[in-house]
Amino acid sequence: MHRISTKATHAPYRRLRGMLLGAAIGAAAFLGGAGHSAWAQTASATSGKITYWFWGESDIPGIDNWLTGRVAAYEKLHSDVKINIVPQSSDTLIGAFRLAAQSKSGPDLDTQWATLPTLTPYWNGSAVAISDYVPSSETSNWVDTSENTVGGKIVAAPIYLIGVPLVWNKTLFKQAGLDPDKAPATWSDFLADCAALKAHGITPLGMGNSDGYFGAWMFAIYARQELNSLDDLKSDIAGTNGHSLADLDTLLGKMYGMMQDLMAKGYLNTDVASLNLNQGWQLFPQKKAAMSFTTDGNVLTWEKAIGVDNIGVAMPPVWGSGKLNNTYDVTQSSDEFITGWSKNKAADAAFLTWLHTPENLTSLFTVTGAFPADKRFDTSAIKDPLAREMFHLDTSNPSIWLENYLPPEVDNNADIPAGQVITSKSGGPDKAVAIWNRVIKQWRLQQIPEFMQFKKWASNG
Repeated sequence: MHRISTKATHAPYRRLRGMLLGAAIGAAAFLGGAGHSAWAQTASATSGKITYWFWGESDIPGIDNWLTGRVAAYEKLHSDVKINIVPQSSDTLIGAFRLAAQSKSGPDLDTQWATLPTLTPYWNGSAVAISDYVPSSETSNWVDTSENTVGGKIVAAPIYLIGVPLVWNKTLFKQAGLDPDKAPATWSDFLADCAALKAHGITPLGMGNSDGYFGAWMFAIYARQELNSLDDLKSDIAGTNGHSLADLDTLLGKMYGMMQDLMAKGYLNTDVASLNLNQGWQLFPQKKAAMSFTTDGNVLTWEKAIGVDNIGVAMPPVWGSGKLNNTYDVTQSSDEFITGWSKNKAADAAFLTWLHTPENLTSLFTVTGAFPADKRFDTSAIKDPLAREMFHLDTSNPSIWLENYLPPEVDNNADIPAGQVITSKSGGPDKAVAIWNRVIKQWRLQQIPEFMQFKKWASNG
C-alpha cells in the first residue's frame, strides 16, 4: 500500500548462523547476462559492493531491523559482499529514484511501490527484469509476482504481503442489537449495520482522509468491484480496446456517489476530513468506531487494545457488480528491483533470492508479524488466531490492489485529492471525476514516453 503505516507485532529476531550457502551460489549459477560464463556469474554473485535504497518501515514497523540483521548474516556468509542499506522516505521514494535515474547512479537495488511505480523504471531502462537473473524454479515460489509482470518478465521481487480487511468491534455490534459474530457481507448488510449502530449512538465507520488515503483506499477496494477485469481500468486510462475516459467517469461517479451517501447518512466519523489515515484508525482501538478498513498489522496491535475475542476480520462487504467483486485486496505493497546501471546484477539477484530462504521467511514473520510473500513460509509459526484468519484471507482469494495500476502522477494528483473533495464536502462526484479527467489528460500529454508504454501494456492485456 502506498505510504501507509501499520503497527505490526515485534519480537527479537534470530541471528542467522548457518544459512544455506547453496541458495546464493545456486542462484548465481543461472544468473543472466548475455556473454557471461557460468563461472563469471558465480564469482560476481558472491562479491562486490551493493547500495540498497530500501523502503518498508512505514509499511511494516520492524522491517528495517530485520533487513539489517539479514545483511549482517549475509556478509558473514560472503565476506566479499558489502551491502549498504540507505532507508528511503515515503514522501521522496519515487522522486529520489527518478533523480538517480537521470545520472544513472545511486542504488544498485531499489524499493518502489508495486506495479506502475516499478514497471515505469523498467520501461525506461532504469530497472532490469529480475527474472533474467533468477530462474522460474525460484520465482514460482514468490507470491503476487503478477503485480510486476510485463511481457512475460518479472521485474521485481516481493518481500511481504499486506491485506486490508474490514474489522468490527463485537461488543459495539452487540450493543446495537447486531450479531457480534457476523460481518456484513453485502452492501445492504453494511448499510443496515451502520444504521443500527448510528441509532445506538455509535459511529459506524472510523477513518481519516486529510491526507487523501482513505479516498484512495475506497478506490482500490470498491472501484475494483465494478470492473470485469484489470484490463478495463488500463484500457479506460489509455483509451484502448474500445474504452475511453467516459467509461472511467461512469465508474468513478458511481463510487464517489456511494462515498457521498455514507457521508450524508452520518455513517463516517464527523471529523474524517480533518484526520489523516493513521489518526482515523485510532478511533477503532479507542472504541469510538465500530468498524474500520485497516491492515493486517494494525489488527494484531488492536487486538491487544480491545481483546482478541472482541475483534472480527472479514473481506470488505461487496458493493460493486463487476466480475471482480469477489476478489480481495492483498498486495505485496512494495518490491525490490535491480537498477539498470548496477555493476553487480548477479550479486544483487543472489541477495534478493537469499532473502527468500525458509529461515529468512520465518525470521521476517518473527521480527515484524508480516506475512512473507513466498509459498515456502512455514505457516506453523502463525499462532495467533486472528493472524491465521488474516493469512487465510490473504492467500485463499484472488487479490488486486487497484491503486497499484494507476500511473504515479494519476495516483498522486487525481486519486488522492478527488476523494478529499467528497469527505470535505467541497464538491460532489462530478467535481471529483473532473479532477481525474484533467490529470489523466495532462499525464498523456506531459509524459508521452510513459504513456506510450502504458498504452502498449493496456493494449496487450
